[in-house]
Amino acid sequence: MAISKYEKDGKVLWQAYVGLRSAKNRRIRVQKRVTGIESERLALAEEKKLIKELSERVIKEEAKGSTWGEVVERWVRYQELYPSGNLSKTTLIDYEALLKNWTKQWWNRLASELNRADGRDVLRFAQESGRSLGFTKRLKYKINMVFEWGVEERLIQGAQNSPVFGLSIQSEKEDKKPEILTIEEIRALLKKAQEQNHIWYPIWVGAVLTGCRSGELHELKKGDLETISREQAIEQDNKPFNERRYGLIRVRRSWNSRAKEVGPTKAGYWRNVPISSEFYWFLVHDLKIEKKQSNDYIFPRFWEWTKGEQARILRSFCVGNHLPSIKFHTLRACFATQLITTGIPPSIVMKICGWKDFKTMQRYIRFAGIDEAGATEGLKFIPTEEAVMEKVVSMYEHRKVKI
Repeated sequence: MAISKYEKDGKVLWQAYVGLRSAKNRRIRVQKRVTGIESERLALAEEKKLIKELSERVIKEEAKGSTWGEVVERWVRYQELYPSGNLSKTTLIDYEALLKNWTKQWWNRLASELNRADGRDVLRFAQESGRSLGFTKRLKYKINMVFEWGVEERLIQGAQNSPVFGLSIQSEKEDKKPEILTIEEIRALLKKAQEQNHIWYPIWVGAVLTGCRSGELHELKKGDLETISREQAIEQDNKPFNERRYGLIRVRRSWNSRAKEVGPTKAGYWRNVPISSEFYWFLVHDLKIEKKQSNDYIFPRFWEWTKGEQARILRSFCVGNHLPSIKFHTLRACFATQLITTGIPPSIVMKICGWKDFKTMQRYIRFAGIDEAGATEGLKFIPTEEAVMEKVVSMYEHRKVKI
């Protein structure tokens, strides 16, 4: 804010300039200049008028709230400063990228001016782009979540519901089954890898026999193993299947390839994974790991793994060997499904795998078919020889009756 004098055509004149920026929203800035004022007194009076006029404009702009892009960015910064424990650093990165990619046409628009037509456009575009029903639902959920936060923080004025609130999403005609392998396909994959002496073979074995996530396997150390001795293992081999105990793996850490740091597991807590006889002898014979504490890593470490390229390596191997193409995370799903198929209660599988949400388990329960197992065994429709003979009168008895 200032007044100043200048000369024009040999005459001294004055000008008044005022520029204001909102203290609530630094994006809001207004300014105005008035020239050709004939005296300093009139310039001071004009300056006061401008201050009043522009202050009212700032208030009106503040009442409209923030743009959608500002709301998203403020929400991300808030989650970083005040983490709730529900969102990991990786998840937060994914959320921000998702909203930037799929709502970029909203980015510079006032969030309060977005309406249901805008919401329908975004959800329709996601489905028409070939995204799954689950993806579209997650997108809708995250838009709702961030928008509601913006309303609560008074960043969005004059609106209560997000643009996608209450919008229905057309269901897919066919729900896609999980990307998963049968027991025969798992064996075929590992056999091919072993025959070719593939350097990733130990890591793939570790994934299907422990159910650990890639980042968790990456950070497993010998000190995380609580195993028995060879002599004790031989004794365990002679026990009934359900009484064998070979030790535990304590899963405590996970490598985050995007953040390039070691942190807690995705669930945020450590867990135990029982060591099977198969995995025990694999550790002893193939990885040469004995019962001793060490900070050495269990599995070989490759730069591709550290960079997060484990899925690309596995898919390339599968395609090259004419096997079903899968991502690395599928090995964890195979572990869970096989446990469920063998009769392990889903609650135990959840604890071993580190899942918090039972909905995740339901997909694998459905694929394993354990809820339906045996349900049709009581149906007896096709005539058997015994059933037919019960209804047949012997020829001898028939003749006796006629005589």
